[in-house]
Amino acid sequence: MDIRILIVDDEPEIVEGLGMLLTSRSADYKVIGTARDGLEGFDRAIELHPDIVITDIRMPQASGLDMIRDIQAYEARTEFILISGYADFEYAKRAMEYGVQFFLTKPIDEEELFRDIEKIRSKWTREEEFAELSDLFSEEQLRPREEAMMLQDRQTLRETVMSLFEVLRSQPLSPENLRMICLNLVLYGTRKYPYASLRINNYLGKNVLSSRSVSRLASPDELENWTFNLLAGAGEILENDSVQGKRDLIAEARAYIQDNYAKNITLNDIAAQFYVNPFYFSQLFKKKTGVTYQKYLTGLRMKRAEVLLRETDLKVYEICEKVGYTDTNYFSKLFERSTGKKPSAYRSEH
Repeated sequence: MDIRILIVDDEPEIVEGLGMLLTSRSADYKVIGTARDGLEGFDRAIELHPDIVITDIRMPQASGLDMIRDIQAYEARTEFILISGYADFEYAKRAMEYGVQFFLTKPIDEEELFRDIEKIRSKWTREEEFAELSDLFSEEQLRPREEAMMLQDRQTLRETVMSLFEVLRSQPLSPENLRMICLNLVLYGTRKYPYASLRINNYLGKNVLSSRSVSRLASPDELENWTFNLLAGAGEILENDSVQGKRDLIAEARAYIQDNYAKNITLNDIAAQFYVNPFYFSQLFKKKTGVTYQKYLTGLRMKRAEVLLRETDLKVYEICEKVGYTDTNYFSKLFERSTGKKPSAYRSEH
């Protein structure tokens, strides 16, 4: 299985050295591109769709963290390995908030780097394996569960779950595989209803629909009850949300973004605010507005920056902060890309 890797670092010798190190280690490690700063890294990631981005934290133009935030709005599956010569807790804390799990310090320990890459590969392999295990059941076996869930027919739902577990008990499945199949049964049951998964998590507790949550369940009987209870709860939530289709979700989201554009709001933040799947929201937003969420947010920030440059005496770095950015160079690059002029030139002309 090839692993497509993008390397982003402002030190050319590190970029070159990492590329040679990776390609010499395994034919599976494909270095598909490099970049010297966060802005270029973002553009390359959107163009090349890497599986893994190995990036420095502190770089000119845009930091590695700003780049990660923007890439995640487009490439949900991309994993990140952060490298830095700085022992900076705040950077690591922010990175963890973005879901980054892998950190390396300079000079890079080669074996630690390879271990991190293989951990990512192992994670993907497990996900693919578990997804294929759903082939244990035919669509005809699964459909009654979905219909009973939506109709709030608890008796039929219980009987359907029992019949599915009869199949599972007859298979030589490891406890881990059995737990993951149960998780997939619930997620599959809500696949047509993008609001359901986040509402269940919000109602029953954070990340109840996660491998970590289901890992505490040991016996098939516990897993059967867990599966039934979550499907029944999902049905109740979906029934209560039956008016959701009447909402203008995108209009509400745009209003929320307009009120909060100066904050560090991500695609996941917006999705959680409106109890929708991030991927679903991203696709719906583009379909309804013609632009991605990130482009809409950036455009809104640039328009506000134009007003502040024309009508106030605020410094550029102050305007940068007021429209939601922490890196002045990154903000200036985006502003020039949007207007064709640097902030100082734009102010002079207006």
